[in-house]
Amino acid sequence: MYQIFCDNSLLYDPRDEDNPILTGKVSLTVNATGELTFSLPPMHKGIDLIRKLSSVVQVYDGGELLYEGRVLDSKSDMYHTVTYTCEGTLAYLLDSIQRPKAYHDLTPASYLNDKIAQHNGQVEAGKRFVLGTVEKQTMNYDAREDNQYTNTLDTIMDKLVDSNGGYLRVRKQGDTRYLDYLESYHRTSGQVIRFGENILDLTEHISAENVITVLIPLGKAAEGENGEGGKRLTIESVNGGKDYLEDLEAVALYGRIVGTKNWDDVTVPANLKTKGQEYLASARNLTATIELTAIDLHLVDVDIDRIRLGDMIRVVSPPHKLDQYMMVSKREYNLVNPQEDKIVLGDTIAALTERQAALQKNVEKQKHFSSSMEEVRGSVSALAGEVDSAKQDVSALGGKVQTLEGNSSDVQKTLQGIHNSLTAQEEKIKGMREDIHEDRDRFNALERADQQAAETTQGILDRLGTLEGAKQNLEERIQGILTRLEALEGGA
Repeated sequence: MYQIFCDNSLLYDPRDEDNPILTGKVSLTVNATGELTFSLPPMHKGIDLIRKLSSVVQVYDGGELLYEGRVLDSKSDMYHTVTYTCEGTLAYLLDSIQRPKAYHDLTPASYLNDKIAQHNGQVEAGKRFVLGTVEKQTMNYDAREDNQYTNTLDTIMDKLVDSNGGYLRVRKQGDTRYLDYLESYHRTSGQVIRFGENILDLTEHISAENVITVLIPLGKAAEGENGEGGKRLTIESVNGGKDYLEDLEAVALYGRIVGTKNWDDVTVPANLKTKGQEYLASARNLTATIELTAIDLHLVDVDIDRIRLGDMIRVVSPPHKLDQYMMVSKREYNLVNPQEDKIVLGDTIAALTERQAALQKNVEKQKHFSSSMEEVRGSVSALAGEVDSAKQDVSALGGKVQTLEGNSSDVQKTLQGIHNSLTAQEEKIKGMREDIHEDRDRFNALERADQQAAETTQGILDRLGTLEGAKQNLEERIQGILTRLEALEGGA
């Protein structure tokens, strides 16, 4: 169930007829600010509460904060229906400017700390960030100079994320807003996207448009006369007198295709060469992009793991010869019609190599865990089936008690056999409980991505408790039947 608040005042709750919305959609994309759009009818009281840029709009999903942002613009149609567009809180970094500065002995954490400090010094308290988790430990260079007046978000994306990889994530705890810099989102979805089940659309595009086999890397331009830019830094001094780099394997495949790449902030030839080599290694690849749109099956079965932004999820489509883990790069939530939610999985395959290597261990852990949980579910289902069978036997015997005379001893033996069977089931249940407790101890060592799995395990424990209660009831009924049999035999 979704709820929308504006400055802590309720705008929408599906249970409240006085606060309706006509449309509503949250769109989340990795390394982007995210967007919320919603439409209010002309008599909605919230229209008078919303203030552009200053109002904080929040969307909750079952009590969990799904989105937070500010109103960017609005439009009204001929029927006075007002549609608002909001941008996520990452956009607060657009409100500050980074002044030119030289850096030495750089790390991602030190660079982000400085950029956040400059940002926080220019904006009010509600727009400030605290540096959170930084998983990236190294940069492509340890010295650089930022010499342009660009906003903080563009600076971080251009100078850090685009060149160094990784993901920016805004995370809020209490009133503190953290900016994380992650290698990956560290979560593998338990769902599988399959052709013929939940795939809506799949597009594959392969292009050689941007292939380069010979690169001339160019650094910062020297200042010429009258303050004009002079000759750019090259790698001749550290590359045997050559100002270019070659990829001989790529040349053999595609021929000599010469290109250039500018790094306006690089002032050291060795750093420029390193950046050029890294760029050329990726510039040789054909761009093969797969974009896939799918439905979240959690909407039709709450027991199915929900798909979240940044998840790695297995995609199986035999007609496309596709069976691999892909990243959820975009997630759309329809607040009024959840059945229209969409998931987009897509990225350049060449760029996925490093990410998939970083995530492989986590994927394997999740696969092992899922397999273990399936075994537990299977065992519990088997036990439940045996107990149901015992229930049926007892019911049948209860009907026969009315006609029992001379063969009561045989019935008593049968009931005793059932009693022994239930006792054996109790031992199995106890063993299962001990095994599950051991599994829970191991799962507690996993990262936060395994939290939902722990909740599933607790659900199994609850089901086992229910089975034990059913067994207790059966034993009481059996004891009652035995008592009645003894009375019958005494009467005989």
